Amino acid sequence: MALYTEERPSSLWRRFDEQWEYLSLLDWSWKTVEAEREAWFLPRAEDLHPVSAHRAAALEADRQVFVRYWARYVDEEDWRDGEPPSTVVRRRRSPECVLDESFRRRGVWGRTLAILDVHEGRSSDWPHLVELTAKEADALLHELFGVTGATGLWAEQEQGK
Repeated sequence: MALYTEERPSSLWRRFDEQWEYLSLLDWSWKTVEAEREAWFLPRAEDLHPVSAHRAAALEADRQVFVRYWARYVDEEDWRDGEPPSTVVRRRRSPECVLDESFRRRGVWGRTLAILDVHEGRSSDWPHLVELTAKEADALLHELFGVTGATGLWAEQEQGK
């Protein structure tokens, strides 16, 4: 299964004349790509898919489309045995940074290596991840930690300003 598709893209880009910009998935603002950094920032041409202005506005408004969530189990054996997951992890793959986070007992999201460990085989003792929708992730976080709205990305927008 492809991690990102045209329906569930990894990022949103736009161009005015020759100037490229991308929507930052970290602070939800448009960032200009300086000409000397284009080779580093721009995706390959075959990975770019044109969208209508209407579709671009819908993507920008629905921030969850850019975020992926997983239930994190200690290992596959725990998952097979029906043990509950330990938390929820998420990935925001913004052009300037891939941000992998785990929900913490303190009620905040903090950086994690769990997603890299699983997807890139960085460890011999990696956790087991089961993909969730944002709604499922929110329900699981409520069940595990008693919080609601933890997957909301709106408050984070205000923090980034």
